Amino acid sequence: MSTPKTDPKMLNCPALVTIQLLAGKWKTRILWHLRSSGAGFGELRRALPGVSSKVLTEHLDDLVRDGLLVRSQQSDNNVVRSSYRYSDYGLTLIPLLDALGYWGLAHAERTAPDVTSPATLRDSGGR
Repeated sequence: MSTPKTDPKMLNCPALVTIQLLAGKWKTRILWHLRSSGAGFGELRRALPGVSSKVLTEHLDDLVRDGLLVRSQQSDNNVVRSSYRYSDYGLTLIPLLDALGYWGLAHAERTAPDVTSPATLRDSGGR
């Protein structure tokens, strides 16, 4: 598996490398949903209302290509079903997602205290 090369100009801000890897409206949501367990394509579609099959496929392909997810395929009565889970490398991203989630909750509580609760992170797949 080959991963895209990092643009040397981005190394003056290493955080940008990560941000660009997660860029895309649905990538972070996909990764967040998969934190607690793997999921099939259909489950991801249901968990992410509003995402089209085309965009979900593109983002999943990107995340697999970048080495963050692993795709498994099973054939059942001539129907091929794909499921996705974190790769070993992708698992290293979970602490960062946790930190972003906690920061996001703190920010949301600061700006709209009635809307969030500490349980929000756990309830949405947090560890």
